[in-house]
Parts: sequence; structure tokens; C-alpha cells
Amino acid sequence: MAQFFKPQKRNKSVSKTLKGQVSALDHQARAVVRAAVKGQPTRFIMGALPGEVIEYKTAGKHSGHLERILEPSSDRREAPCQYYASCGGCDFQHIDEQKQLAHKRQVVEELFQKFGVFNPQTSSLPWQEPLISEPMRYRRRVRLATRWLGKEQKLLIGFREAQSHHIVAIQDCLVADEILLQRVNALYPLLNTSAVASKLGHIEAINTNTPIILLRITEALPGDAMQALQKWQTANKTDIWLQSENDLQPLAGAAMPFDTSIDGDKLYFQPGDFLQVNGGINQRMVQQAMDWLKPEKTQRVYDFFAGIGNFSLPLARRAKSVLAVEGVYRMAEQTRINAENNGMDNLSSLSADLNEITASDLGEPADLWCLDPARPGAEGVVKLLHKLKPEHRPQRILYVSCAPDTLARDIAGMLTESKGCNYRIIGLSTVDMFPQTHHIETMVCLERAS
Repeated sequence: MAQFFKPQKRNKSVSKTLKGQVSALDHQARAVVRAAVKGQPTRFIMGALPGEVIEYKTAGKHSGHLERILEPSSDRREAPCQYYASCGGCDFQHIDEQKQLAHKRQVVEELFQKFGVFNPQTSSLPWQEPLISEPMRYRRRVRLATRWLGKEQKLLIGFREAQSHHIVAIQDCLVADEILLQRVNALYPLLNTSAVASKLGHIEAINTNTPIILLRITEALPGDAMQALQKWQTANKTDIWLQSENDLQPLAGAAMPFDTSIDGDKLYFQPGDFLQVNGGINQRMVQQAMDWLKPEKTQRVYDFFAGIGNFSLPLARRAKSVLAVEGVYRMAEQTRINAENNGMDNLSSLSADLNEITASDLGEPADLWCLDPARPGAEGVVKLLHKLKPEHRPQRILYVSCAPDTLARDIAGMLTESKGCNYRIIGLSTVDMFPQTHHIETMVCLERAS
């Protein structure tokens, strides 16, 4: 007998407008609104603060969109940015910077408690003062979305709305270095043509030693457009790079950009390489890493997730030798070149899968470890630590994190006594890398107990 497939009918969720009171903020700075009716889901809503009574529209199973604030918190402030209500870039401007920092510290504490790093009933965390950034104009790198409106013959450039593909066209960004949007705005007339804009993916603007604009293109630009870009580059003293699917090239005359280390060493990079967005706070973070790790001329160091050598080169200035380990081959090679260019013969570079790293990949054991992973964290390095003989484990470990949940997981793993890891936390601080957003940067230093 023939069987016919009948797709099940999907229940479409109907959006409702509800009223509720915010009980807390979650780890992403979303307002937690618990249901007034038993059996209804708790909702997570961006833009509201604890204690506020709000009107919101339900979305999906557990989300919601803020409609109105009926009873505002005394902590609420008017967001300084004119685009804040629609732009998906910043999400925490409605509360002042000190309270942003307090919330971020609380998030780290809660996650450390959840993962068993400490028990507040029997111990406390050795918090140090946070590294505080300028609240505005701190970003030296921004990525802008683009869209060519063929009917209107107009190019949109801006940031996407939160959880949306819609683009909010902007003329300025208060958290970005002023020169970034100034240069993009100056270039706009050349980009706002069908011949260019229809081939444009996104735009990245960077400012370290010189302003740079990276244009992501889907196909080659016509010759007259290339000539116009070349002339603009010279006139505006702003280097232009073009990135296609398989290639990255500067226009003629554009030079390799560089960042500068705390010791004055030049760290060359290509647009697309990892670069901390907040240059000022990065300098202070690297200096604190040196102060906490205390490298000496008799010690060997592993720098995992080394990037272009942000920590590696300062460590090599202070230690006997450094092995920089990076998952991306191009950046591992750039670290090696940066060390050579700065006259260092005690830094070697290794490209390896840091999820599967082994002791045999690394060679001689190291006295100090430095880790600066991306959001997924450093589970592979934690597993490596567990497998090492006690005498081959480092004396101190410095962990820099941009994701407090994976940080808490990894630190808990490093403190696991059942794996023979006899470490204690000797330093902990939040790093104000991303003011006006919920994103959290944290530094932790561990020391092996004698």
C-alpha cells in the first residue's frame, strides 16, 4: 500500500504585547522578565534594567522586544548615540560606565561560582582593580555592512540592526576613532556607483599607524574605478586594500600597517588578522600580563593563540625564550617575521591545531603559559595541561578571555585536583575592552602551589 508523506502543521507563535517587571540582567545584559502566569516562559529582552516595569512584544519561545518603559530605573540614562535605538552595535549605553563594569564583574563571579571555581560561602576571588578604558572613541577598527539599492541607485553603509539583516545607515559612530568614519564618508562618492557598489561586500576601517580601508569585493572592479581609488588613496593619505574570495592585495603605494608593542616594537599585520579593537586598553592589558607573569631571563614561555605576537614579543623581551603557538598559519608566520624584524632570536613560531595540541608538538616544557583564545576558549590547552607530568606543568598561567562562560569552564578545568592540577588564582580583573556593550574581557593569573 502506498504511503504518502503529510508534513505536520507548524504552530506559528503569535506575538503578544505584555507588561512585566524586570527581575535581573542575564550574562548578555538582557533583561529577565519572569512570567506573571504560571506555565508561561521567562522572557529575555534587550534594553531594560532591573526594577523597571516595561511593555514588551513576545518573540519566539523566550525572547521579546522592548516596546515602552512604563516605570524607569533610577540607573537609566539617555543613550548618547543618536542611532542607539536601531543600531545593533552597542547594546549597553542606557546605563553608565561604572554600572556596566559592576555588572560585568558580577557576571564573572556568577559563572565562576556556577562552574565550581570558588564557593562564596568559604572563599573569595582575588579581584584587582579593573583596567578602565575611555568610554567613547576607543575602537580603532570597525566593520561596516553595505547594500546597493538598485532602484534608488544608492549605497547603504552602516551597522546591522540587532538580530536583523537590515542596515542602519550612519554618518558617525561614537565608540569609533573619529578618523574611521571620516575616511569612509570621504570615500563614499567613489563607492556610490553601480559599477563599484554592486560588487561590494563589506567595508573595514582600521587606524593604527595609518588609516586603512579594506573593501571586500565579490568580483574585480573596472579599470576606471581602480584608477579613481588609486588617486583617492594618494590624496587622502589612506591606504586601500581589496579582498576577494581568495586574495588580499593593497593598492600600489599602500604599505603593511603595524601596531606598536609596549616596548616600541613594530607588530606588522594584514587587514583581516586579529587585532584588539581597543588600542589603549590593549597596551595596559599587555603590561599587566607582564606584571602578573613576571617572566625572567632563565624562563621559557608558551604563548598560545599568539596572533601576530601581541604578547609574544613583550614576553620575548623579558624571558629566555618564547614559543608562539597560533592556529592560523598566516598569523603564525607574521609573528615569526615580526620577531625577526625586531632583532629577536629567542622567539620561535608554530602553527598548530590548538584543539589537538600535544606535548610532543611543543618540545621542551615551559615555565610560564600565556593564553588569549577566541570565544570558544581553550579546552585543548586545558586537556594538554591535564596530560603533562606535574614537573612539566608551568609555574604560572595567564589567561585572557573575551567570553566569561568558556573562561569559567577552562579555569575550573585548570583547578581540577582530580587531574593533579594544584593551582590557585592569584590575580583576576575585568578589562574594559568594549565599553557600551555587554561583551566582557577578563584576565586571570594562576600559580602552581609549591
